[in-house]
Amino acid sequence: MMSHKNNKSFIICFLIFFSLLDINPQKSTISFKADKVTASVAENKKSTNLIGNAEIKVDSLTISADRIEIFGKDYRYVNASGSVKGVDDEKGYSFKADIINFDRKTDTVTMCGKLELKDTKNDVSINAEIIEYKKKQEIIIMRFNVKITNKDITCNSMFALYDRKESKVELTGRPVVKKRKDEFEAGKISVNLETEDIALDGRVRGYVEQEKETPPEAEDIQKSQNQEEESNV
Repeated sequence: MMSHKNNKSFIICFLIFFSLLDINPQKSTISFKADKVTASVAENKKSTNLIGNAEIKVDSLTISADRIEIFGKDYRYVNASGSVKGVDDEKGYSFKADIINFDRKTDTVTMCGKLELKDTKNDVSINAEIIEYKKKQEIIIMRFNVKITNKDITCNSMFALYDRKESKVELTGRPVVKKRKDEFEAGKISVNLETEDIALDGRVRGYVEQEKETPPEAEDIQKSQNQEEESNV
């Protein structure tokens, strides 16, 4: 016979399951798991708290953390904290953060703390203090201590906008771009990561290193002179 405690836990999980079934399927679908689950099923205060080894899957995006809260109308908001990790193999990106807030209606993920985002589709790595990812538009907005790396290019600035579709980056706030041994500074820098073209605007400074040509050896010079003399005979 099921104990009163187990029966209560079963009812709570059953209610949570049915509450999540009410989510509009045109928006997204949700599934989750955790060591412990608590929930409020009041009409105006619906929320679900996942505690310990928490994991939630929203369409192709999977988020894991120490604690995850799902709340709002139609469970619009997802907040995660503590060793947060996320991966979306379908869209080709993954991330690590201290805290994230996910608005399912606008399809926007905001990340804070010690951040690292990897765009595996375009081989781009991003570090910043705050990252806002607009998933529908595939636009990533970065703020404070921004660092972007791609192949031979490294970008540093206070603010940046990255268009994943176009593979283009716009940097402001004392931006510096290094391309191999070359270095560029300006008020605003635009970088096409696919073509490696760099556009500079305002207070432009740069350092370009050119390889020195190796002077011809004396023997080669003598051969060249002999050939010229023979051709003149």
